[in-house]
Amino acid sequence: MSFSTVTNFITMLFCGAVLIQSVRLIRCLRDMKGDAFADMVASLDTSTIQARAVLADLRETLRTDCAANARVIASGAAMREELTVMAGIADAVAERIVEAVEKSNPKREVAAELAE
Repeated sequence: MSFSTVTNFITMLFCGAVLIQSVRLIRCLRDMKGDAFADMVASLDTSTIQARAVLADLRETLRTDCAANARVIASGAAMREELTVMAGIADAVAERIVEAVEKSNPKREVAAELAE
């Protein structure tokens, strides 16, 4: 026997196995087919339509809400920067006031040194 004859024989065996499996699959599908199968397909279609609607709503909600949240976060970051600058200015002013008070009232300075 030549190589081509052996491969042809193996190919015929595989084709026969595919035919047998196809017959088995057709029998299983016929057993499943019926009123319940049609109802199941209809309910799957309905569920798919509802899921698509929910996903579309979710995408729209995320698109609008995320943009709004991003704007709020950006404005909050800007406010934080402003407040940091204002707090720094307030600290500097408070230090200047304390220095001015210490310079203008030498009696307190002497009293504080005596208290120590």
